[in-house]
Amino acid sequence: MLKKVFLLASLAIIVIKADTDFYYTDVIADQDFLLKQKKVFQLLYHVSQPDISNPELFQEGLAYDIGANIDSYSNKDAVNHFLELYKFGFLPRGAIYSLYYPKLLDETKALFKLFYYAKDFDTFYKTALWARNRLNEGEFICAFYEAVIRRPDTEYLQLPPPYELYPYAFFNSEVIEAAKNAKLYNKLVEGNSYIIYANYSGWYLNRAYDTEMRVNYFLEDIGLNTFYFFYRMDNPFWLSSEEFGLQKNLRGEEFLYVHKTLLNRYNLERLANGLEKIEEFLWEGEFYPGYYPTMVYGNGLAYPQRPGMSRIPPYKYHYLRYIHDIEDRISTAIDLGYIIDNDGSHHNISSPEGLNLLGNIIEGNEDSCNKNFYHSLDWYGRKVLGFNLEPKTPYQVIPSALESFSTCMRDPAFYRLYNRYLSYWYRFKETLKPYSKNEIVFSDLKFESIAVDKLITYFDYFDSTISNGLPITSKQDADNLMIKVRQSRLNNKHFTVHFALNSDKAQKVAIQLFLGPKYDALGNLLDFSESYKDFYEIDYWITDVNAGLNKLERTSHDFIFLMADRDPSEILYKRVLKALDGSEKFMYKKNLYGIPERLLLPKGKRAGSIFQLFAYVSPVTQPVTYKSRVFGSYQYYMKPGGFPLDRPIYYPHFQGPNMFFKDITIYHKTDVDPNATT
Repeated sequence: MLKKVFLLASLAIIVIKADTDFYYTDVIADQDFLLKQKKVFQLLYHVSQPDISNPELFQEGLAYDIGANIDSYSNKDAVNHFLELYKFGFLPRGAIYSLYYPKLLDETKALFKLFYYAKDFDTFYKTALWARNRLNEGEFICAFYEAVIRRPDTEYLQLPPPYELYPYAFFNSEVIEAAKNAKLYNKLVEGNSYIIYANYSGWYLNRAYDTEMRVNYFLEDIGLNTFYFFYRMDNPFWLSSEEFGLQKNLRGEEFLYVHKTLLNRYNLERLANGLEKIEEFLWEGEFYPGYYPTMVYGNGLAYPQRPGMSRIPPYKYHYLRYIHDIEDRISTAIDLGYIIDNDGSHHNISSPEGLNLLGNIIEGNEDSCNKNFYHSLDWYGRKVLGFNLEPKTPYQVIPSALESFSTCMRDPAFYRLYNRYLSYWYRFKETLKPYSKNEIVFSDLKFESIAVDKLITYFDYFDSTISNGLPITSKQDADNLMIKVRQSRLNNKHFTVHFALNSDKAQKVAIQLFLGPKYDALGNLLDFSESYKDFYEIDYWITDVNAGLNKLERTSHDFIFLMADRDPSEILYKRVLKALDGSEKFMYKKNLYGIPERLLLPKGKRAGSIFQLFAYVSPVTQPVTYKSRVFGSYQYYMKPGGFPLDRPIYYPHFQGPNMFFKDITIYHKTDVDPNATT
């Protein structure tokens, strides 16, 4: 009888379109939002030359007096501290800037607090006008972006991508030189725009032995580097959760999990180009990948280079001593199961919050329970492998690419560093037992089938507007000269995943998709009990299913945290003006940035590259909402990041009906119409 009832239920097929997370919803901007958005764009218009780009606002900034308006700030101590620092001098305008130098970090933090504690938007705006006129451009942009992200009255105001404001960190020196001389030498003009074609670093050098060049298009993708910039602005290591409302219970674990995802995505791109996973390295040994950025800073100084197969230079040895101490202390903490606090007390890390504590001390953020003892492995690692010289004075810095959130992912050393840091993730996870069958197998849920549309990657061209970050000679130049960089980049066609999922009852479930390797670069079949470490989560969503067979569809466009290309700021600004005069509506999304959706898949091959998809479904009883001012909000279930692939695998436990392995083939094509259906 039970079998008959089940059979009848299974015939009641329910077709469900998978829910789209609510942060994708467009919002119509009201008048208050529009006025603030206009002012934000104006503040970021030719930041290095405010006296030329907008003389009226420049004069307004000169007239403002912070000390005379101290009652307009909710934290007077922060205002007095800033004024005290400013009295003795800040980083000069035009100088190179990086958060990875103590004096510059202190100044940035003081400026950010000045912005953050302004009682209302009008005070914040006037303070920003004052600072834009007087302070270093890089310092101003960093503090201003952070304030817009954190302040309650600036939520979801759109911020220009950093390549529009500082193209020097995203394009080679030859591109910058051509852009500066566009009116003189460039013959390619489209509409009112000058078009500069850009290649990736080292395209003119004969370095066939340097296999890393095969993935330059990925390392130097401006969308990926912009994502990392915004991610680190969303989780600034230099701010405390208690004071500024960061995700205290998640930030350390999120730091490790996001970098694990980026590392696995990079390794899949290597695999797609016939390269093995990245190699381990010893601090005392030769460091394999070189880095030749061929970029210059805005003041003309070149980004530091690192020759291939180099040893750590002697002037970095004092950092190495710290690194050895920190690594020993972290290893000991994992082995003993506790972290030592400032007062000598012990924090148990063999607990649900253990990974969060571990991530905090590796990053060395302001929530680290003992920063004096554990310091910051992340900070020192970037210092060492950047190979840049030490500054002569606190203001004469020449940071390496690793010492900027906009450029660090361009350097192959970035991934080697995080491969090393994530060894502590795995070391910690190995202290935990594999999940039991009862913890991960749910017999009331069963994938009957999963089908995926044809997967196609291709290269297309993208135009980046960079004129806002280049010098001007007049306001007419600022308003009329439009310079764009056209560059080829990896993309993929949208696709849909089709699920047939059986459920014994109506319930809420979480469905996860992971993408990973099937074979290694030599064509050898991989063992999932080892290769699970190389899978990365491409989607996670919570939806309702009914009793019986549910047919669900999930389009790649709706995968979590992905973002389509946004319009450039000059287009958005015109739309804001039209909305203010009532001629059209201005729509915005409740997020600032995301992972570029065109980088969802690694590059395929013309004959097809085989990868593996792992699908997992589990019941959800009480979902919670995660909210990010940068990446939006979504619902999730309280499980560790990457669950159930976050612990050592006992393969027999991964044979449940709520799990599904599927081989997928990714094809790479030329002359693709991304709007075609087949």
